[in-house]
Amino acid sequence: MAGFSDIVPVSVDTAPLAEDRANDVWDDENCVNYSADGQKLLDSFVFPSEITVREGTRIICDEAFAFQDYMCEEDIPAGEDVPQEYRVSPLDKIKLPNSVTHIGMGAFRECGYIKSIKLPTSLVAICDSAFENCWSLKSIACPASLKVIGDYAFGECFSLEKVRLNKGLVAIGPYAFFYCENLEEITFPETLEFIGEDAFRLCKSLKRIWVPSGKKDFFREMLPQKLASKVREL
Repeated sequence: MAGFSDIVPVSVDTAPLAEDRANDVWDDENCVNYSADGQKLLDSFVFPSEITVREGTRIICDEAFAFQDYMCEEDIPAGEDVPQEYRVSPLDKIKLPNSVTHIGMGAFRECGYIKSIKLPTSLVAICDSAFENCWSLKSIACPASLKVIGDYAFGECFSLEKVRLNKGLVAIGPYAFFYCENLEEITFPETLEFIGEDAFRLCKSLKRIWVPSGKKDFFREMLPQKLASKVREL
């Protein structure tokens, strides 16, 4: 079986480049900036609680909406780290166009107010830590276009209860759903080839792992023993 690094697409760089920043285009209404060709959403600054991303955007760049220290509303002494309880991005709702193919590393990290998000129908990759610590997120339905869920992609999404991974997904990275303590069930597609180490560690409420008929033994071999017993065929 191929390893995760062999499966993850490496042809698309989700980091904003210096040339992108030098020629960026500002969106006043949404307080975000784009690359000159409009294909990358590069960054945001003091953005509103609701954002609509422009049609034609392909990449939500690394840490585009992630919490940054300047967002903290509490008076933290200079030089001290912001305590975890104050680390929350103000983003509440976001509308992504179906042109988006990649959600970059940490793009929505610590967006603790987001309760739901409709993933684009052309999405190919959710990169490492993309939705880490989105603690209000309750459910996720992944499109058939999605191939990869990166390391820690949904780590510590404490409110997440249900995840449907549609046909097309190939790899789930290590710790992808780490400490999703309210996750009760998840559905695996027959296309899934790789599940990383501790992908579901500390998913204390996980009761059922749904897999296609005839694939029970295949998926049980990829899971630790205590999770293998929860595998059920559709």
